[in-house]
Amino acid sequence: MKEIITTLEKRADFLQLLLSQADTILVALDGLSSTAAEKLSKEELCDVAAQIADYNAKAVKSEHFNKKKLAIRANMTFHEGMLSTVEEMLASLKEIPVDGLYFSDPAIYYLAKKYDLVDRLVYDPETLMTSINDGQWWLDHGVQSICISPLLTLEETVEILSALHRAIVTVHGRTLMSRSYRKLLTSYQEIYEKDVDLSHNKEVTLIEMKREGTMPVYEDETGTLIYSDNVLDSFDFIEKVLASDPSGLLIEGSYLPIEEQLAAVQAYRQILDGEDPAIIGKEYREQFHGEPLDSGYYEQKTVR
Repeated sequence: MKEIITTLEKRADFLQLLLSQADTILVALDGLSSTAAEKLSKEELCDVAAQIADYNAKAVKSEHFNKKKLAIRANMTFHEGMLSTVEEMLASLKEIPVDGLYFSDPAIYYLAKKYDLVDRLVYDPETLMTSINDGQWWLDHGVQSICISPLLTLEETVEILSALHRAIVTVHGRTLMSRSYRKLLTSYQEIYEKDVDLSHNKEVTLIEMKREGTMPVYEDETGTLIYSDNVLDSFDFIEKVLASDPSGLLIEGSYLPIEEQLAAVQAYRQILDGEDPAIIGKEYREQFHGEPLDSGYYEQKTVR
């Protein structure tokens, strides 16, 4: 069964996502995650896990609830001095009902082996998962699934999906274009003596010379993240994607209003339930006509 995965961007939105048609809620955790999403503390993670467990207990008794999974985005690159803290966090996950750990640094894999957590791992190097061989290596080494780069063409995506049936594909939302572990906005602020604080500021955007749209840029303690100028939607291509048998569809919530994120979850659920993607897509685009919705890189190479 194909699952719908979506991200928790704000702690305050958790209940709405819990009641949505998403199967997995992907959260950011302080000390493990590099993202514009609000990062949970370990205590908040425990609270979220408890609420999901309570929800799932009710789901068993009612057809109106679909069971939920909890996953963590552990996508930081970890340096030697950080590994003891990371290991402590992973050890604690033995006691917390977390179903998935989306990782990019191989150090996570080696630590997960130590604590018998490999079967919870999802290999997600963001823009770098671009080959069948790469994905197959990780699947052969016991990870739950892999995430394909959202910066590939439809042809490339389908080729990888068809070969690796435990693969997740991003179908909706703003995609991460670039990551730097340098604090670029702080440097800019210092050089040009800007009065406004650019760090942890979600109102900052930039325009790349060869693009017309504005790209959200975000800096936190882990560095600088640049997101796409468009909001990917897959309605025109979802039938080909589904025919290639992905294990999951990822809806990125970064910089999306919660209403739009929830509507996207509902739309792709309707498509998985057999409704016409053309009709669902038309309705969604009419509802959110002010957003820069487009096909991302399905029809073009990353370099423009």
